[in-house]
Amino acid sequence: MNQELKNQTLPEFVETNLQNTRKHFRIPTDPSKEVRSARRDIIREAYRLLLSKLNGRNFIRNDFLNENIFIIWKESFQKASNNATRHWQNTYAVLKLPEIIKHSKPFDENYRCVDVKEGSQKKNRYVELIKLRYTFNNKKLNFMNFTIELVIGKKMNGTHVQYSLEYIKKACS
Repeated sequence: MNQELKNQTLPEFVETNLQNTRKHFRIPTDPSKEVRSARRDIIREAYRLLLSKLNGRNFIRNDFLNENIFIIWKESFQKASNNATRHWQNTYAVLKLPEIIKHSKPFDENYRCVDVKEGSQKKNRYVELIKLRYTFNNKKLNFMNFTIELVIGKKMNGTHVQYSLEYIKKACS
């Protein structure tokens, strides 16, 4: 690995736009709990903007599954806003949600799970969970290379819903 790339330090904020918009956000990278409310505000605004940009067509097609993945405020935002505040990478992923949904793929053959948990998964009437992954690759900024797990809930009627996003921590090599 290029030594310059290896020695990069994480900035105080990662600045980016909500994909397909001109709306910019400053995501705090501090790992402390104190910044979670700021990240939650970013996530809330991003979901609202994304849903308004989709103009009632609140889905994005996943290339691998060849299915429309619906984004539903009470399901998608609710779960993502709880998970995505923990790490700045999760918040960044929310801002790039269309790309993640479209291009996520399985990372192994066990990407489908019918072991639906009590609580919100059962309440939302999921019969299957599908776990796909998307990896951001940035040749210039090493800290921008990370993997996100996209969890999709499949309902009895066949509808697929974006359920959660989770930053995958991996050991550095």
